[in-house]
Amino acid sequence: MASLTPHDERLKSFRLLIAVLAVADERRRERFCSDGCGHARHRLSVHAPEASA
Repeated sequence: MASLTPHDERLKSFRLLIAVLAVADERRRERFCSDGCGHARHRLSVHAPEASA
């Protein structure tokens, strides 16, 4: 991936890789975590960083 040129091709291939990983993760969650589970990673929250004064 890193050797692709021009830069746009690298960006497109990276986005494709992330999309494929998202699909795989969704399928894994449906298969192994559909009945509820105790994985802490499912309870993570995303907070915006606070601005420094």
